[in-house]
Amino acid sequence: MKSAKRLFCMLSIGFAALANANDEPAFKAALEESKSTGRGLTFYVNGQAIGGAVVSIDDKYVVAKSQALGLITLRRERIDAVSGFVGAPAGSKAN
Repeated sequence: MKSAKRLFCMLSIGFAALANANDEPAFKAALEESKSTGRGLTFYVNGQAIGGAVVSIDDKYVVAKSQALGLITLRRERIDAVSGFVGAPAGSKAN
């Protein structure tokens, strides 16, 4: 029973993260803040977590730098979610 509850909680959190990735203003604000401050983000791409700080943003690609991997080029359409210590954009409903 405990494992079923854990699985449900993990899936709920995963779906919440995916829903937030589609929130374009918050997603773009996180990318822009990482680029301007140099703070790192965690990019979730196809079940993988990739850490890096944004170097450049394009309509189709995001380029990030990482100590472990060097330069990373990510297709924006493949990014499921991002997380990091960034502020919420003005007018968002973040708590």
